[in-house]
Amino acid sequence: MKTSLSFITLFALAFSSLRAQDNIFYTVQVGTFIDAKSEDFKVLLPIGFLYAQNVGGNLRDVFLGSYINRADAEKAAQEIRQKGYSNAFIQERRSSDGQVVTIIQIATRRADSKLEWEKFMEAGEVYAIPEGNLTKVAIGTYASTEAAQQDLPRIRRLGYKDAFVKNINTAELIRLTEFETGLKRALIPISLKGQAPAAGLTAKSGAPAAPPATYEVLMPRTPDFAQPPATTTTTTNTSAIPSSYEYIPASSTPAAASVAAKGVALPAINAKTKRASVLELQKILKAEKVYPGSLDGYYGAGTASGYGKMLEQNRTIRKYQMLAESMPMPGQESGAESELQRLVNSLASNPAAAARLSSFNEPIAQAYRAYQLFVAQGPSTEANRLMNAAIRGAFAGRGVPGLPFDPNATYAYQNLEQLIIHLNFIHCATAASITAPCWMFERHPEETSRAYQSCATAPGTSLKMPSCGQFDNWPEIKTLVAIAADLNTDAVFNKQRLSQAATERSRLYMAPTALNASEQKAVEGWSRNLLEGLNAWATRDPLNQKLSTAFQAMFFQSQARLEDFYMTKGYNASQATGLALATLHTLVAYHTQRFV
Repeated sequence: MKTSLSFITLFALAFSSLRAQDNIFYTVQVGTFIDAKSEDFKVLLPIGFLYAQNVGGNLRDVFLGSYINRADAEKAAQEIRQKGYSNAFIQERRSSDGQVVTIIQIATRRADSKLEWEKFMEAGEVYAIPEGNLTKVAIGTYASTEAAQQDLPRIRRLGYKDAFVKNINTAELIRLTEFETGLKRALIPISLKGQAPAAGLTAKSGAPAAPPATYEVLMPRTPDFAQPPATTTTTTNTSAIPSSYEYIPASSTPAAASVAAKGVALPAINAKTKRASVLELQKILKAEKVYPGSLDGYYGAGTASGYGKMLEQNRTIRKYQMLAESMPMPGQESGAESELQRLVNSLASNPAAAARLSSFNEPIAQAYRAYQLFVAQGPSTEANRLMNAAIRGAFAGRGVPGLPFDPNATYAYQNLEQLIIHLNFIHCATAASITAPCWMFERHPEETSRAYQSCATAPGTSLKMPSCGQFDNWPEIKTLVAIAADLNTDAVFNKQRLSQAATERSRLYMAPTALNASEQKAVEGWSRNLLEGLNAWATRDPLNQKLSTAFQAMFFQSQARLEDFYMTKGYNASQATGLALATLHTLVAYHTQRFV
C-alpha cells in the first residue's frame, strides 16, 4: 500500500510539475490594422494594457491584456466588442512556447494610467507584464539571476526602491515599441565615448586639442542592451521586406562609382534657412572673387552660382574632382574578397547565392541559410537547427562578457527579429573574417543597430559594416575626402579605423537620431579645432593655403547639404548641424587628426 501511495504521490508531483511548466493564459486580439498607433485605441485603455506586434509591411496585430483564466479574458473581449471592435477574439498562450528568463521588476501601474516610459527607459531595456487591469514594468533580460542581483543596486539608486529580481517566462513579456510608449525609439544612438568628447574632440574655445593617440568614431549612447524574449508566440513572416531605404549600392570599381554618383538624388539646399555653414562658404567664395553678394548665411542663387564658378576656376578643386572620379574612396578599394563574403553580399539579390551557401560549413554561412529559410517559410525545425549550430560554431561553447545572450543555450526562433539579432552576434564573433552586408542594415536597421550597440560594448567583439555608398557618392563629399586623404601623412591607411568610420556613417544614414547637448558641443568643438588647425598650417606655405581653401570650401558645401538631408528627416536646424558634423567626422577625422 505504501508503494502504491508513493507511486501516486510521485505521479501527482510529476503531473503538477508538468502543468507548472505549461501554464495557459489568455490575451485578446483586437484585430490587425494598417499603420496602427496606440492613440487610435484610447477608448480601450481602461480595459487593459494595449500592445502590438508587427506582422510585415505596415500591418500590426493589436492585443489587449493578459489573463490567467478564460472567463476574465472573455469579459475583456466582450467590452472590446462593445467599443466597436467586433472581430476581437481570445488567443490562448502557453508557457511552453517560451523559456524562463531573469528580469528586475521596478514598478506596477494601472493599465489606464499614463506610464512614465521615458523615465523607465533610463534604467535599461523596458518590458511590460500585463496582468488584468495592471501593468508591471520590468528591466531585462539578464544572463543569470546573479547578473540581475549585481545590477539591482543601480536600479534602486534610480529611485525604484522596491525593485526586485524575478524569473519569468518570455511568453508573458512584452518588449516595448513606439506603439506602446508613444516614444520614437532611438534606433541608432550615437555618442562620443560615454557622452563626453572623444580624443581629439574638445569643446574648449580657442585652442586646438592635442593630437589623439587613437582614432575614435562615434559610439553607441546606450551600452546596456537587453536581450529580447527568446521566443514569442506570434509568427512574423517578413517575406515582404522593403527593398529600398534610399539605398545606393557602393562600387569597388571607379567606372561604376562614377555612374552611381551621376544617379545620386542630392538633397536640395534650402535657401530659406540661415546657417553658419553657408556663411563660412560665402566668406571663402568672396575671397575667391566669385561671389559679389552679402554675407547673410542664406544659400540663394548667388551663393550657388559662386560655388559653381569656384568649381570651374579653382585648379586645386578641379584636380581633386578628377582624382575622386578616377579612384575609389579610401577604404573602398577592391580587395581579394572571399567567395563566402561575395555570397553574403549578394544574398539579397542573387537567388543562386543561397543554394551555394550550403557548400560552406562556416557558422556565418549556416546563419544566413537559416535567415533565408525563415524569410521564405517562417519558423521551422531546420531554421532552428542551422542557427543553433551556427551559434555553437561561432562561439565554440564560450560566452562573451557583455554580450547579452547565452551561446550555449538552444533557441527556438518564432520571430525573425531575434534570428537577425543573433545572426549579427555571430558577425560580432567572426568580425575579422566576414563583414555584415549593406542590405542587412538596409532591410533590418533596428535589429542590426541593437546588435551593433551590444557588440560595441562587449570586449573583443565588433559588428563591422562597409560603407554602403550613401553620402560617399555625393560629388562634394567625394572631392572633400580626396583632399583629406592627401592631407593624411600615414604611409599606409589604417583599414580598421576606416572600417569603423564607415560603419558609423552607415548608421547615421540609415537611422539617425539627434545628438544630445554634450555630443553637439563635442562635434562643434572638433570642427572648430580642425579648421583653426588648417588655417594655422595654411600660413606656412602658399601651397598649404590652396589645399586648405579647397578643403574648407568642400567641407562647408558638404555640411550645408548634409544639414538639409537631416532636416528632410524631420530634425530642426540645430539638430541637423550636429548630425552633419558627426557625418563629416566619419569622413575626414582620421585623415586630418594631425590638425586638431
